[in-house]
Amino acid sequence: MTVIEEGSLRRAAERAHISQSAVTRQMQMLEHDLGGRILERTSTGVRPTTGGYTLAQKAKLLLADYDSTMSDVRRLVRGEGHHLRIGYLASAGQQYLGEPIKALRLLHPKVKMKMLDLTPGEAIGALRRSEIDLALTYLGMDLLSRDFYTRKIDNVPSVAVLPIHHRLASKRQIPISQLKHERFLQVAETCAPGYNQRVGQFCRRFGKFRPRFAPVRAFESIAESLAISGNEDSVSLNPVFVRHLKIPNVVIVPIADKGATWDVFVAWQRGKTTAPVRALIDALDLKSTPPDHHPHQPH
Repeated sequence: MTVIEEGSLRRAAERAHISQSAVTRQMQMLEHDLGGRILERTSTGVRPTTGGYTLAQKAKLLLADYDSTMSDVRRLVRGEGHHLRIGYLASAGQQYLGEPIKALRLLHPKVKMKMLDLTPGEAIGALRRSEIDLALTYLGMDLLSRDFYTRKIDNVPSVAVLPIHHRLASKRQIPISQLKHERFLQVAETCAPGYNQRVGQFCRRFGKFRPRFAPVRAFESIAESLAISGNEDSVSLNPVFVRHLKIPNVVIVPIADKGATWDVFVAWQRGKTTAPVRALIDALDLKSTPPDHHPHQPH
């Protein structure tokens, strides 16, 4: 890029504080790797060939991306994150993140937040690809705690999602044992890792039966998964925070078995935790105070 900007090998060498022969060798090696010429000599110096011009245009993007990446990582290493990307469940976001985010804005008014409504499976994938800094979810805690810091913030009861004309739709509460002969919603592991296993555990422990699952379905949101129950005559078990969702053709009824609960938790990237992430975690309304799940992240 310096050779093209200067239009001269000599001036590029002077600007880079290296010998002209070193610049010449680098250009020759680059042309050898590419299999053709990228520079041609002129009476005043050098200019790019068509291939060289194309390489220069793409190199600008590569260098800009490199500089941006280094800048972002430098801030993270120093614990100075200016952006905070949060993956969350829309059905639970306001209940758990509303007040903590207000507190965070007071402490770090310059931090720009990006909120992403993600399924549990999408949140896990986004964390692994470093596309988000923190996730609020209710599935995969054991899986995530191997590679990320996690903290439980609540433990909530279950509700049953039923088709509107279901025989149990008018009940105030439903014991899981009464669902023995029902067909249960089965979701793709990519959408909700561990969900099917969790439902199976509830049925065996509280109902003394193995659930009969419907064919596997994928979904893009919790609301869509609930709608499937109404449209395909299957039932599903879910955390109580879904009850405020307004889904046509379904009824949401509390589960009577008190031990059929779900852990709501946050997971965030390992390494030095940035001040905004730490502030958000500390601001969360902890309804229980268990120690952080391993690996331990100190304050």
